[in-house]
Amino acid sequence: MDIKVGFMGLGSMGLPMAQNILKGGFPLSVYNRTKEKASSIIEQGAKWASTPAALAAQCDVIISMVSNDAALNEIVEGPSGILSSSKKLSIHISMSTVSPELSDTLEKKHKENGIAYLSAPVTGRPERAQAGTLWIFLAGDSHAKKTATPILEEMSTKIFDLGEKPSQASLFKLCNNFMILGLIETMSEAATMLEKGGISTEKAAEVWGNSLFDAPIFHTYFPILCKRSYKEGGFALNLGLKDMRLLQHCADQAQVPMPLLSELQTKLLASMNLGREKYDWSAIALLTRELAGLS
Repeated sequence: MDIKVGFMGLGSMGLPMAQNILKGGFPLSVYNRTKEKASSIIEQGAKWASTPAALAAQCDVIISMVSNDAALNEIVEGPSGILSSSKKLSIHISMSTVSPELSDTLEKKHKENGIAYLSAPVTGRPERAQAGTLWIFLAGDSHAKKTATPILEEMSTKIFDLGEKPSQASLFKLCNNFMILGLIETMSEAATMLEKGGISTEKAAEVWGNSLFDAPIFHTYFPILCKRSYKEGGFALNLGLKDMRLLQHCADQAQVPMPLLSELQTKLLASMNLGREKYDWSAIALLTRELAGLS
């Protein structure tokens, strides 16, 4: 492969995503705030870059997968950010879940530096990142998307084109997460009602999983609710609250009433106050059980 790829952010999602790019044959360089997390992929053949700017200097395309707006802004505009690099890369693909407002701002700043900025947030948990079966919501410059697609295909099975504005992919991802969490809340209430009514959740999983709710979202989260395996954490509860607050800001700006969004934020915040911020975000189901008098 002629395209030199850089990857920033080697967390539970980023590391397997980067590994799949490397397996796809792309020359890969990586950066992470803590080098220890990069040790395994360096052993597999990736090169190390000491700063985002150093990464940009040796790559054509950079992918970032970080936790929030502040982290993304730091690797872009910080003292050693990619915009400070002496050599300008051609494309920055942000795969993080961030605010649409930041996506618009970063698109403008990248453009001023001759760099295309794409927003490509993903849906899927770490196990899907490892399997290379993520779904990607892609938006930005059409020429840059064409260049980026072969790289993105190494991490995914579906890529959905959401237009020319990167902020559209960011907003779509926030709404996507809102729908997932809303369904988690619905499933947790139904499961609690069934348990108090003497019907096993395992039977519910069998019936619903083979009829009305034979869908990835059900098969992913209903077993977690049944086993109450929240501490294993695929998507941390505190990150879920971050996303809901970002969507609330968008709803306030657009004057869109979202009462369920408010309820979900309350349950996430209450869960955090109970020391569950690192649990999987489906741990909001614990509150449903506790309010119903179940252990």
